[in-house]
Amino acid sequence: MKPLLLYLFLILAIPFSYGAREDSLRVSLLTCSPGPRSFELFGHSGIRVQGPSPEMDLVFHYGLFDYDAPHFIYRFTKGETDYMMGVTSFSDFVFAYAMRNSGITELELNLSRQEKEDLLRALAVNNLPQNRVYRYNFLYDNCATRPRDIIVKNIQGKIRYEEPVEKTTFRTMIHDCTFTDQWLTFGIDLALGEPLDRPITYQEEMFLPSVLEEAFSKASIIVSQDSIRPLVSSVEEILPASSDLFIESNGTFFSPQVCCWAFFILILGISIYEIIRHRTFRIIDTVVFTVYGLAGCIVAFLMFVSAHPATYFNYSIFWVNPLLLILPVIVWVKKLKKVVLYYHFVNFAVLLCLLVGWAWLPQKMNNAFIPLVLVLAIRSLTNIIVSYRGEK
Repeated sequence: MKPLLLYLFLILAIPFSYGAREDSLRVSLLTCSPGPRSFELFGHSGIRVQGPSPEMDLVFHYGLFDYDAPHFIYRFTKGETDYMMGVTSFSDFVFAYAMRNSGITELELNLSRQEKEDLLRALAVNNLPQNRVYRYNFLYDNCATRPRDIIVKNIQGKIRYEEPVEKTTFRTMIHDCTFTDQWLTFGIDLALGEPLDRPITYQEEMFLPSVLEEAFSKASIIVSQDSIRPLVSSVEEILPASSDLFIESNGTFFSPQVCCWAFFILILGISIYEIIRHRTFRIIDTVVFTVYGLAGCIVAFLMFVSAHPATYFNYSIFWVNPLLLILPVIVWVKKLKKVVLYYHFVNFAVLLCLLVGWAWLPQKMNNAFIPLVLVLAIRSLTNIIVSYRGEK
């Protein structure tokens, strides 16, 4: 149904709805459990609206995006991804999540007649072509925060949540969602920096649909001291979640930890051989520092160009940065041997300080980064040792 037609239908339907039956309109929060693909690991939220006729059973949600849009990857990396509000029939919504073995839980909201009318009008207006597109932000403006905000805005009172005593961080919550994909966790830890590790408020925790569901289920609406009612009137499991989704997807043999330590052992063996032979293989340094430098370009782009709020400051910039691309150039110029040596001195000193202060950094670094940092440190130390012993 086109947004404008849907808007007109909903606005016209509201008066007839309550002229016939007081409770002919029902509004619910739907929470979908994680799916198997990476972008499905965090779940999804939607608002279900039922009535006044059996044909009117719709789900409003804020999770549509066009992967084929021009420069999608670049815009996503830069933090300029546009998402859209979508409306679909409840039956189609349930079918889509049943196909991926995700569960759906429904919390019927305990709203007054006026609150339901206001919320429905707000959803209809939000679905107009000029309003339905929004600038997506994974942490602060997503498929969970949007339903929460529009519901809270149209309630005649204040929402009181039962906040947990213990504080958490965005990174901890993200790790809880991505534990089945260790490489995704590795990539997120590399790309997102120190802001992910600050203690967050309960409102900020609701960027995850599962937390929003729990918060709503225990929340109350306070109109006055004498008028307090629960936000949720009933809970129903529409679809059970499949337990198969929580089986470790990438095993442990080729996990980041194993692969990174294997890479370190390989480089360590080559470096020991170089020290014994009193010579260094420039091609090894060229390949290693080029790969690290290119990765550093991505980290630097995210820090200094991207609009993502969780990318600055990123302490990984001390071991993956664009300056590493200098070495693959100067290492092949004989007249710059001293410059190369000074370069390795500085690089080794920076990496040593990073490793010594690892446990005290305000950013929680992935343990798989340790062997990767050691690889760079070993390469610089090897060059220093061979240079002072005299290269053959």
